[in-house]
Amino acid sequence: MKFSNNYTTEENTVAARFFNAMSEDVLLSFTAEQKKEIESSIIKNTSRGDHCVDLRPVIGVGKWRYYTIFLIGKDRRCHVRKRDSLSILLKSLFILAGGIGLFMSAVLTMYLIKSALGIDIFKHFSFGVWDAFRNTFIS
Repeated sequence: MKFSNNYTTEENTVAARFFNAMSEDVLLSFTAEQKKEIESSIIKNTSRGDHCVDLRPVIGVGKWRYYTIFLIGKDRRCHVRKRDSLSILLKSLFILAGGIGLFMSAVLTMYLIKSALGIDIFKHFSFGVWDAFRNTFIS
């Protein structure tokens, strides 16, 4: 199929793949104007120029190749997504639990470092965490 000359090679390849996936009967039923509109809408919806960050790295591992796509750009979609209050609540609780977990891990790590250096903040008082850690992991 012949494509317009004002598109890049990559955009023409995308449109060609789309039209090659169609059956010959359906493809012949389109008028030239319909094919042109389909081609322009495909290229418009698959163009990469709408994002300020567009990373598409490919990682080869053995005989397999994996890809990932990372895009950042302005949201130009027409539909406004309905925000479910339960979903927002669960996300908030998950973030809160993660933050508390990270904070507690940091405090525990600092406490173990303090105890390993032999620094006593309160004389004759210990939580027993350092002794349990030392008995379990060090000796």
